[in-house]
Amino acid sequence: MTVEENLSVLEQDLAGKNAVVTGASRGIGRAIALHLAMRGASVIGTCSSAGSLHHLETLEQLVTRTFTAAGLQPPLIFGIAADVTSDETPELVARTVVERFDSKLNILVNNAAYYEFRPMGRLDAAHVNRILSGNITALVILMDTLYRQNLFQPDSRVVNVSSDTAKMTNLPFPGMLIFSATKCAMESLTRAWADTLGHNASSLGTTVNSLSVGATATDAMKNSPPALQDIAEKVIRNNKAELGVMGRAEDIANVAGLLVSKRAGWVTGSVIAASGGATKIL
Repeated sequence: MTVEENLSVLEQDLAGKNAVVTGASRGIGRAIALHLAMRGASVIGTCSSAGSLHHLETLEQLVTRTFTAAGLQPPLIFGIAADVTSDETPELVARTVVERFDSKLNILVNNAAYYEFRPMGRLDAAHVNRILSGNITALVILMDTLYRQNLFQPDSRVVNVSSDTAKMTNLPFPGMLIFSATKCAMESLTRAWADTLGHNASSLGTTVNSLSVGATATDAMKNSPPALQDIAEKVIRNNKAELGVMGRAEDIANVAGLLVSKRAGWVTGSVIAASGGATKIL
């Protein structure tokens, strides 16, 4: 039985909060969006194209069905097609927050990423620029747009989904070198944003952290070596993480959930490992 087949409403500590989760149609992003919604948060989830919106529609139906069965009013779940490679995406997300959330944003999870792996010797300017645009430019402009429009509320929570490859001396795939570099940039930006948003008058007390994610059993594993694919299939089949090897999307969502909680207000500007001990940050 999968996690989504055995749902129950969680503690409603996020009731009344508004969240944006980018890349929320599948995998880790979907698991995080579901976790926040089950704790009562209304969620705007983004996906790469209109063809993926049905994934967010099924998420909304799942949440509504579960809350209704519990006799509770379900939170809002709303999907928008907002590709990270599009220059229009930051303004589209901000406009949706204004229209759907009355200009009030409490939680932002920057999960969406652009993947395109090529090893050294096969790089060109167009390839590098796509990765930089999808993983750095889009992130920076989204944060700047939300900040400039004063959409972050006091004591908000921002979680940037990074990768343990940002700290690896030996990458699992040679073609990840540029992608991994963008995650290093994300972690550096996290520290700067923590200072800026935490002390800004309109977003006072806001925390910004990076979540360093290890190998996770999602559909992204289909492009991995056969050995990793076999582990991912086992984790999904048994619905159980292998400590130090590979986790479930729900395991990542649970850690993200810790960082967005009210009690996490003293953690900011940090990189938190969510890898089951596969990568250790000291």
